[in-house]
Amino acid sequence: MPKKIIVGSICNRDLEVFKEIKRFSKINYRIKFVNLIKKDSAFSVKYFKKKLKKYNINFLIVKLYSEESNQKVYDAIKTYASNIPRLNSVKSVQTCESRKETFKLVEDKCKKLKIPKSFYSINSAFEAVSNGMPLIIKLDTHNIRNLSKYDRIIGVAKSNDDFLKLIREYDVENNSLFFQEYLGKHDNVYKVYIIDRYVQTITSQNLLLQHKLSPLELVHLRAPIEKEFKRQLLRLGRKFGMAIFGVDYILKDDNPYIVDINDFPSFSNIPEAISMISDYIYKFCLARQSLTKIPMRLKVKTYTM
Repeated sequence: MPKKIIVGSICNRDLEVFKEIKRFSKINYRIKFVNLIKKDSAFSVKYFKKKLKKYNINFLIVKLYSEESNQKVYDAIKTYASNIPRLNSVKSVQTCESRKETFKLVEDKCKKLKIPKSFYSINSAFEAVSNGMPLIIKLDTHNIRNLSKYDRIIGVAKSNDDFLKLIREYDVENNSLFFQEYLGKHDNVYKVYIIDRYVQTITSQNLLLQHKLSPLELVHLRAPIEKEFKRQLLRLGRKFGMAIFGVDYILKDDNPYIVDINDFPSFSNIPEAISMISDYIYKFCLARQSLTKIPMRLKVKTYTM
């Protein structure tokens, strides 16, 4: 019988789904989850070290709102838990906090994937609009506590006047905004959920076209995904160091253009994700406990980064 698996969690978002993962893992695989953040408290290095000393943690899950205080978490993991494998690499979690850093990495490491043209400074973005390119403007920070996903989109600038009007209330000097080429109106955004080698796509209404839809209007339909695009997304996961992640894309001229990447999305629209994530954690930890080599499909090169 394998040793009891202990998973350490540093999580403060999508807690309802995460609660279901913990419950399923406990019942079916006897996996014990240890919360490395004291309940209703900020992250404490002292508390983190205390839990690491008490438990022989086999696996780490980091799932955070994007906040400046997260740097303390990343530093603590690097200093005190660098050899513990994790669901997604710390580097990927940190990268996905910023849209700029996310798309820079895609441009650098995943050149075959199509993305809207991105602009990383206020001057280059203004020049693009001046030259006739419409831009969609978003907050650069990705997962913001107490801010709905509807409010993370500032708007679309089709002229210099639009651009200046949209940005005037934001701290552009500190790079608080992200600018991308606007590819036009699309009725549907496709959301892809990846768990190891499992890839599932659903359609979701475009937030720019309909605001705050009712539950009855939020109908999500599963959609097929082309084999080559699936292969490219799995490669993206390896380059980022993510085993479990989400991607949003739109279709332009029948080509998929990625417009968002999320480390460990909520999976609220994929009911089977609860069991599949639990199964992935169990199989990975079981392989590490055995004398056999971990299969390549369960290995991401940057797990411990």
